[in-house]
Amino acid sequence: MTHPSAQVRRTLAGLTAVALTAVGLSVATAAHAAPDHATVVSAVPSAASPDIVDGTVFAIHDAGAKIIAAGSFTKVQNRNSDVDITRNYVLAFDKATGTVDTAFAPAVDGEVYDVAAGPTAGTVYLAGKFNTVNGVTRRKVAVVDVATGATVTSFTGPAFNGLVNDVAVAGNRLLVGGIFTTAGNANPRGGLASLNASTGALDGYLTTALTENHNWDGVSGAKAGVGAEKLAVSPDGTQLVVIGNFRKADGVLHDQIVRFDLGAASATVADWNTSRYTPRCSYWTFDTYMRDVAFAPDGSYFVVVTTGAAHGGTLCDTATRWEAAATGDGQEPTWANFSGGDTFLSVGISEQAVYVGGHLRWVNNSFGSDAAQAGAIGRASIAALDPRNGLPLSWNPGRHPRGYGVAELLVTPQGLWLGSDQSWIGNFQYRRERIAFFPLTGGKAPHPTTTAGLPGTVYQAGVPVPTNVLYRVNAGGPVVAASDNGPDWSADDGGNPSPYHNTGSSVAGFAPVGSLDGTVPAGTPAALYSDERYDGAGGPEMEWDFPVPAGTEVEVRLYLANRYDGTAAPGSRVFDVTLDGTLVLDNLDLSGSVGHNVGAMRSYTIVSDGTVDIDFGHVVENPLVNAIEIVKTGPPPGGTGDEVQARSYDGAGAVGAATTVANPDATAWSTAKGAFWVGGTLFYGMNGALWRRTFDGSAFGAPSLVDPYHDAYWDTVVTDSGPQGQTYVGSTVNFYPEIPNVTGMFYTAGRLYYTLSGQGGLFWRWFTPDSGAVGAERFTVAGVTGFADSGGILLAGGTLYRVSRSTGALASTAWAGGAPTGAFTTVSGPAVDGVDWRAKAVFVGP
Repeated sequence: MTHPSAQVRRTLAGLTAVALTAVGLSVATAAHAAPDHATVVSAVPSAASPDIVDGTVFAIHDAGAKIIAAGSFTKVQNRNSDVDITRNYVLAFDKATGTVDTAFAPAVDGEVYDVAAGPTAGTVYLAGKFNTVNGVTRRKVAVVDVATGATVTSFTGPAFNGLVNDVAVAGNRLLVGGIFTTAGNANPRGGLASLNASTGALDGYLTTALTENHNWDGVSGAKAGVGAEKLAVSPDGTQLVVIGNFRKADGVLHDQIVRFDLGAASATVADWNTSRYTPRCSYWTFDTYMRDVAFAPDGSYFVVVTTGAAHGGTLCDTATRWEAAATGDGQEPTWANFSGGDTFLSVGISEQAVYVGGHLRWVNNSFGSDAAQAGAIGRASIAALDPRNGLPLSWNPGRHPRGYGVAELLVTPQGLWLGSDQSWIGNFQYRRERIAFFPLTGGKAPHPTTTAGLPGTVYQAGVPVPTNVLYRVNAGGPVVAASDNGPDWSADDGGNPSPYHNTGSSVAGFAPVGSLDGTVPAGTPAALYSDERYDGAGGPEMEWDFPVPAGTEVEVRLYLANRYDGTAAPGSRVFDVTLDGTLVLDNLDLSGSVGHNVGAMRSYTIVSDGTVDIDFGHVVENPLVNAIEIVKTGPPPGGTGDEVQARSYDGAGAVGAATTVANPDATAWSTAKGAFWVGGTLFYGMNGALWRRTFDGSAFGAPSLVDPYHDAYWDTVVTDSGPQGQTYVGSTVNFYPEIPNVTGMFYTAGRLYYTLSGQGGLFWRWFTPDSGAVGAERFTVAGVTGFADSGGILLAGGTLYRVSRSTGALASTAWAGGAPTGAFTTVSGPAVDGVDWRAKAVFVGP
């Protein structure tokens, strides 16, 4: 790819724009204080900035009382003035008033791509395309005085034979990156070099050569100068990340990105590599699709942003987070935010947000290609992302028209500076030509991400209509939904065997049953007879054992049907059933007594001795059972199914008595589909969507629909890209169609974990409570099964809890690294301590 000065054009999403390989960024160094932001910046830009009339702002530097901007511009006006002031490629203005500095006007003969704090107070480095500054030869790098713009003659760098795109200060050295092959007449350097920060003398600290075009393969693809486009030095000065148009670093494959360890004596290529930037993106247009990189203020991670158009499976047109402590080959990003075909050009990071800019229409658009697909959230040119997961925060000032894009973002202790090629913030709302400042004052803190723990309080919203049913098992089959407001019939298939029977039996499935006889209670799902568990010959006989508190009178119901055609004749299948040691079915011949392919039920009332034991014995062929139900005798207590209750729980064995939580607005909690509490807000599924409301442990706030995919201000604004009339409107996330089947949810570390009815897996998506955005992509926790019977999931510290939908029991296991680490152990439940944990939404709260 050629440099913008060559006026090479590309078309991206219907917009013809200059294809840049250099977008300046003032890189934070160990000498710079962290921005120390407690909030996201204000969405209203300050008026204290001038109007830059032409060109693009590529770099912005905070010089204390002044701001220095650099780029391809030639004219500027003070705010509310129509008088042009000539400023070629670099200017300064008063930070407090925005008034152009009349004293700072260095004569630079070419575009400036970066500005950085100079070697002494009151000086700055300039880097770019130029060859002279104030009539003095300075080939691509110079130092000037901030007060006067005069050339600092004590700094004389080598003559670079190509562009310098970026510079970064590391200790007493200036690290230089660009498209050059020599630094001085006889000093080969392949896109990287290091200079004495004070004198400009070339040294041997950074000599790694960047070689080979990324896309140009000798036959096809865009071809541009090879070298570095951006540098980022970690805040502690120990790491350097370089991105650009190269495939190798000192002959070793490091495609478009390489990380260095900055030692005392030399910079060496680090033990870190990724192949995620190896695929070609729009190879006929972009030689490199890397655009910017920045470290977090604490140095724990860095973010890379790219262009390249939408190419499935690649990191084209993405913002991605990478952990700074990671080592080794095959690195993967912690998260990736996809625009769906629009360029990310710039990134700046505070403690609260990852600010990204470019030519954006949407973010969280993993499945889009120049159109909003499921999960897409409209963001015109700029966005603030949650550092935990890359999802957009609520901050949404926007910038329209988009033009080429936001080429520079600089985070300072006072706020966020933006440099671009356009004139407006908002939809023609605030005129801020090519430079704007969003102050920290007036900004809002992102929604808290604190969660409640145990010992503490567990809430059950939508406590089931009281029932005497203790157990329902669909023997040999999947979960079957109840049709009587009682508990569902739990799964007992090959992937999710019931824990209540011994090993040695098998499962079989059949077409729908022919008929049900009069012994089957009304409302019993006929689907129960489409599966069976049978006991083949050999080994121990099939045995089922259900814990039931001693002294409890129960009715045991056995659902039975002869479905196998090979045993259709009377006498071809005969078996015995013993209940708590008493033979209750002697020589049962289903085909002979009720007929083949006919569903039947047999029930027996007993008083439990602590466990209800059901044993099947062979007589002829194999014994079977289709379903088992155990029901307490006597009338059930009253209730509506919309009640909310709370109980204390220490996380191990001490369970408090249930107390009622008021439901004054009569929320239909019986229709809820899981819930979780985070930072004072309860999020819950209901009516095929996610809802939110405040909850302090005793009172619920008003409910509101979680819908960051639509914005009244931006949804009708035409993007000027894509099909005629296309607007910034997003598209509801594909998690919402899953909500009717959700059985439990919890939030931790930027993720929403959930279970689905009848599915054994544990799923998760990225989630930010600030905007309520849910990640477009669904992930499955690898190797985890056994959640088909889940009726609620809770996480408290390092322990995961699961409620059994069929029994009401609570079981726990250890949790680490985003996954359960062992088998579940029952810790409470109707058969343990008389506590039924079932509800439509079970969560740990305040």
